[in-house]
Amino acid sequence: MGMKRLWSLLKIYDLMIIALLVLSAYNLSTFGFSVIPSMLAVVLAAVFLDIGISYAREKRQADRRAKHVIHTFPKSALITGLILGLVVEGSLLFLVMVAAIAILSKHIIRIKGRHVFNPANFALFAALLILPVSQSWWGTGNLVLAGLLGLVVVFKLRRFHLAVPFLAVHAVIMLVIFSFDTNQLLSHIASGAFVFFAFYMLTEPVTSPVNVKGRLVFGVLAGIFAALFYVVWLPAMLVGALFFADLLVPFINRLSMPKSLDSAAL
Repeated sequence: MGMKRLWSLLKIYDLMIIALLVLSAYNLSTFGFSVIPSMLAVVLAAVFLDIGISYAREKRQADRRAKHVIHTFPKSALITGLILGLVVEGSLLFLVMVAAIAILSKHIIRIKGRHVFNPANFALFAALLILPVSQSWWGTGNLVLAGLLGLVVVFKLRRFHLAVPFLAVHAVIMLVIFSFDTNQLLSHIASGAFVFFAFYMLTEPVTSPVNVKGRLVFGVLAGIFAALFYVVWLPAMLVGALFFADLLVPFINRLSMPKSLDSAAL
């Protein structure tokens, strides 16, 4: 099988999982096996809670229709767990709670059958408010590895028109905030955490706008929000930006929808 054929068959969730597993493996080789319990706690909590909720919902629906429950592995929950595992540190109990917040937000906070917030980001933002965990982004420190794998993911997703406006707008605003100190701007932008956020979290396909115009607006707004949070609440700079950008997606979709489709929806 040729590489082109293999690339076309590779699903985006599978590619995301591969990229996150590579980052996780690299960090295991760097930080040692002491990080395994925390990563396993987050990942397993996310996966098994999602399986439990999905099974209960599907069983209820199957009972109504007199059909068998169809079991599928929750790849999205695995991705959520891997992302959280590379970002947060803390006691196992609180890490499990972070994973639970992420999965519950996906199943509870929904509009028209779609979850509103990026689950991992929602949990990280909520954890800043209510849980004693550290968001060190410890597993994103290798800028080159995170960047190269992230570029592959964004290319597969075809979401450059989302990531690039975010990076560009945020960079311009921060250049002003830094009094046009380019060295300070470079150290701010060229970090593994920033690249990881832009390529792996901001571009999440389910919660981002449905068309190109909307995604451009989404990226611009996220860049502006990130600059605002840098000024008013630095720990929430990235996750706060995506939280509020996600909140606006229904409005962005509505405003960016072609008028003919908008009229049909009415």
